[in-house]
Order: sequence, then C-alpha cells, then structure tokens
Amino acid sequence: MKVFAPASTGNVSVGFDSLGLALQSLDGDVFGDVIELQAGSNDDWLLDVTGPFADALPPDPESNIVMASCRRFERMVRAQGKEIETLKVRLDKRLPVGSGLGSSASSIVAALVALNRFFGGPLNRLELLELMARMEGEISGDVHLDNIAPSLLGGLRLCMPDGRGQYALPWPGSWQVVVAWPGTRLETKAARDLLPERLRRETAVAHGANFARFVHELYSGDPRDAAACLVDLIAEPWRKDLIPGFEDARAALMKMGALAFGISGSGPTVFCVVDNSQVGKNARAWLEDNFLENERGFVRHCRADLAGARALP
Repeated sequence: MKVFAPASTGNVSVGFDSLGLALQSLDGDVFGDVIELQAGSNDDWLLDVTGPFADALPPDPESNIVMASCRRFERMVRAQGKEIETLKVRLDKRLPVGSGLGSSASSIVAALVALNRFFGGPLNRLELLELMARMEGEISGDVHLDNIAPSLLGGLRLCMPDGRGQYALPWPGSWQVVVAWPGTRLETKAARDLLPERLRRETAVAHGANFARFVHELYSGDPRDAAACLVDLIAEPWRKDLIPGFEDARAALMKMGALAFGISGSGPTVFCVVDNSQVGKNARAWLEDNFLENERGFVRHCRADLAGARALP
C-alpha cells in the first residue's frame, strides 16, 4: 500500500494555529510525503527513508516520527485486543524539514492513514485525528491541527485549539498560491519561542475582527475582500526578521498584483495568494531569481488540494 499526504501552509496569516490549507502543485509533481507499506516476516518494524530530503532526518530510525507513529498505532490497536503484524515501511521524504510546509504533519498523516487502511480501519476518524495531533504536538511543543487537518482531509480547514475539532471552509476557486522555500531551516518550536506571552488589547480585538470578517467574506463576499483580511498581527511582526528578503518580496509581489503575502506556518517559506495565473507565474519567477538562498530552495505554483491524503497506484 502506498499513501500520499499533501504539503500544507499553516496560519494562512489571519488564522494563527487555527487555519491551514492543503497544497497541490500545478506542475503535477508530488508535493508531499509518501509512505509505502509491505508485509514482512521480521519481528519488528523496519523503516527505510528515501527521497530528496531524506538526509535531513536523523539516521536512527527510532528518532523518526514515522517509526514513532507506527509504534503508537500498534499500541493503540493492541489495546483494543487486536493483533497486528509489524511491517516494512518506506518513507519517501519529499518535503524539507523545518520549512513551514507541514513536513512533519505530512509524514504523520501518510503513515497513519496507510497503517489504518492496511489493517482494515481499526481506528475511527476521530481516533486517527487525535493520534495525529498528539504526534505533531510532540514535535512542535503544542497540539494544533492547522497542518494535520488539511493534509488529512484537504482544502482550507478551521481548527479549534488543542485539537478539539476542525471544520471545512470554502476556498475561492480563482485563488492560487505561490510558495517559496529559500532552502534554509527554521524549527517550529524555536519560531514559537519568539512570540510574546501576551497581546495588547487592541491587537487582540483587531485580530479577532479580521479573522471573523475573513470567514464571513469567504461565504458571502467578494474573494478580494476576503484576501484583504489575510493579515498576520500575531506572529509575522516577530518572525519576519528571521527571513532574509521578506519585506522586499512582499513589496515586489504585491506590486505585481498578488492579493496577499505572508509567512507559511512558522517559516522560512513565504506564500502569496493570486487570482490570475500570469501574476502567479510572474511571482514565481521573481521569487526564483531573488528570494532563494541556495540550490535546494524551490518555488511552487499551487492550487488548493481538495482531496487530502490518498492512496497512490
């Protein structure tokens, strides 16, 4: 069995820890991690890691989130009184680690969806989602679904605090997203440690009103009015200085017609929203020429991935 889980952008500027969008590359390449399972005669789980970003993961399989997911899944299923065999697991690591593209979430979702399908669905959807949230929380330091939920279920997801639930939101069909990873790494926990413990009252009020207006405009307004709400008052002021060229990129892309610009997740990936394919192509070209810091960096022109995690042939 082979399962793919898409990349995602968390926060989407206006929804800190509460909004996430699954991404599908318009180039047709696999933009997310892939897990392949094979039955084996071994007495324990075996993990093989391949892919363009395999070298960023710890060499010890026991330190890999996929191995941890396998062992946690096994314990949960055995606690139900069911026996399962251990498997050979291959992770095709196609997302960079510490990039702000939901790399760990993609690995967790792909692994647990594959395992649950392979063994005939011993965990229901809620149990699966809660397990994924806990696994992600062990990496980032907090339980939040803004990468897990879109990678699992697709589309734009509104996620409640502490993994208490998630809801689908409409994503305008004309919107496309350009994401640029400069080729550097920024750990989620380190980026979270930069944030202040408290918000000023006026900041909290402005953020809440803007978030509410964004959801309202998605359902009843003009997509451009919704895009105008994509402003980050909570994390971006503290994180943008960690991303070289951030302000220059924002100025250039907004000038060429982007509807919104911000940090993808904790960064260092940035994203812009466009409603015109040519603007998206121009934004991609500018970012490739001016934002990437090394040869490993990349830019992807995307749309919303509405399918989420799925089996591959």
